[in-house]
Amino acid sequence: MPEDTHQTIARRSRVRFPAHWGKPKYSFGQLVERGQIIGIEYQPPATRRACELGEGWHYTVLLNEQGYDVESFKESKIKPPTSEKINSKIDELKALIAFHQSSLMFLSKQLEDMEEL
Repeated sequence: MPEDTHQTIARRSRVRFPAHWGKPKYSFGQLVERGQIIGIEYQPPATRRACELGEGWHYTVLLNEQGYDVESFKESKIKPPTSEKINSKIDELKALIAFHQSSLMFLSKQLEDMEEL
């Protein structure tokens, strides 16, 4: 629909939780001490899963970048990363951005050269 702009779609697509759940402390994609959060699940009180796992928020964490090892943690067991880890990740992403910018410039130049022929 024409009125479906990116903003209206995003506004309608927000995840909403019942007020009695409380808000999760961490968010999807966030870097934590053990890795990166790739899943968030709430275990309401008085359910079988809450009895097995404990009630409240649980986070699935990707433990390595290859995507093979994941682990689930209760919110109380999640710890923020050190500033060194955050700085290292920032440097890694800056290098990746620089690489892609260089590749983009090379491909753009290649396309210009082809169009001149």
